[in-house]
Amino acid sequence: MYNYIESNIFEIKNDLESGKITSYDLVLSLLDRIANVDQGEVKFNSILEINPDALNIAKALDFERSNGKVRGLMHGIPVVLKDNINTGDKMHTTAGSISLKKNFASKDAFIVKRLRDEGAVILGKANLTEFANFMSYNMRNGYSSLGGEVLCPWNLKHDPSGSSAGSAVSVTLNLTPVSIGSETGGSIMSPSMQNGVVGMKPTIGLVSRTGIIPISSTLDTAGPIGKNVTDVSILLSSLRGNDLDDPVTLTKNDEKVDYTKYLIEGSLKGARIGIDKNRYSKLSDEAKTAFKDLISVMKEAGAVIVEDLDIKQPSLIFNIMKHEFKRNINKYLSTTSTNVKVKTLKDIVKYNEKHEIVALKYGQKLLEDCLATDGKMNNKEYLDGLLERDETSKSIKRIFEEHKLDLIYFSSYTSIGPECGFPTMTIPIGYSKENIPLGSYFLANHFKEDKLISILYSLEQLINKRRNPLNE
Repeated sequence: MYNYIESNIFEIKNDLESGKITSYDLVLSLLDRIANVDQGEVKFNSILEINPDALNIAKALDFERSNGKVRGLMHGIPVVLKDNINTGDKMHTTAGSISLKKNFASKDAFIVKRLRDEGAVILGKANLTEFANFMSYNMRNGYSSLGGEVLCPWNLKHDPSGSSAGSAVSVTLNLTPVSIGSETGGSIMSPSMQNGVVGMKPTIGLVSRTGIIPISSTLDTAGPIGKNVTDVSILLSSLRGNDLDDPVTLTKNDEKVDYTKYLIEGSLKGARIGIDKNRYSKLSDEAKTAFKDLISVMKEAGAVIVEDLDIKQPSLIFNIMKHEFKRNINKYLSTTSTNVKVKTLKDIVKYNEKHEIVALKYGQKLLEDCLATDGKMNNKEYLDGLLERDETSKSIKRIFEEHKLDLIYFSSYTSIGPECGFPTMTIPIGYSKENIPLGSYFLANHFKEDKLISILYSLEQLINKRRNPLNE
């Protein structure tokens, strides 16, 4: 059985190109690992469903390679998708909800088509916090009525964070080289930080959202998760695209970008990094030390550190989400097949009430509050959220311009990234006394993913804090 543990995609590709392994071998080894690790003595439960055609797809891609055809950077490489992303195949798309347990999407999400065009093998679907953590105010991260609980491999007493819990845990357990999560208010960055992997939330508009079960049309985005910056850059290259059905993607040039060209050591030299310490006092001692140590590493590598930025944190992001959800989910449900009996948010609420024992372990007060909105998005509460988003975005752009910054490094998680559409990225920087990874939070200006990749790649090479939670 092929052992790819902790290898990056370039190393796997070398083995594929040399004939040391086939994509079929790789997929088979991962299926074995999912069965014996994810569903082993400890059920981490990160994978919700396996693609029954994964081995056949891998075999077909091996045949293409043997005949001189390589589609792209992801040719023959498996990827796991968060189960709110449509696949027009034999897998379901459920958002973890039993109300959608029979949902077979009629076609691939735009980003799934992009992945297939690049030669990726869709290995399976990842468990998640139900409806991307937009069902209840007190739902445990990583829990869904359909998939149960995702466990944190680093400390089983801690939740894995969410909502892309399964996407992050499947990567840290080496069940897949890379995965895709989605973020509306922190759902890529937070579980990536908690599970010791690299996660990127792209600029809103870099990747399409068409075919992804939605929360917010102005906040949602999908993004890559991997064990290292290299793998994230490869996957991001395959996801980028302009989609006529998602107008926000048309705010950038329609071009193919290979983000791996930004994997350049030494990129910290001369880079200007702003520091925001607004929440520093609330950090644990280990997190404070890791934060300060990372700043020291950046200084020693030649970065220019701009201290004491005072960035106002947005507070009204939930208003936007709450008022956009009803219309967005109703539109999505209207496209589902006759197998799916729930066609509106109201139907979901009623279905859950009817199946209360299974469906409502944590209740559905958030769904009920969204149902109570008129769905017209023309009220003051919603507009106030949009205005705050616009003003915050402008103020951050002014800070970038005034200080000539490449990135901003925050002492802890902030909602500015998802609120205002800025790209963000995390790499592991240490571990707590409870053996929970400590992540970083870097933010770049709009469509400056190249800055995140180049600077964090250089930083990753210097600190190398990634560990395997199973000590293999």
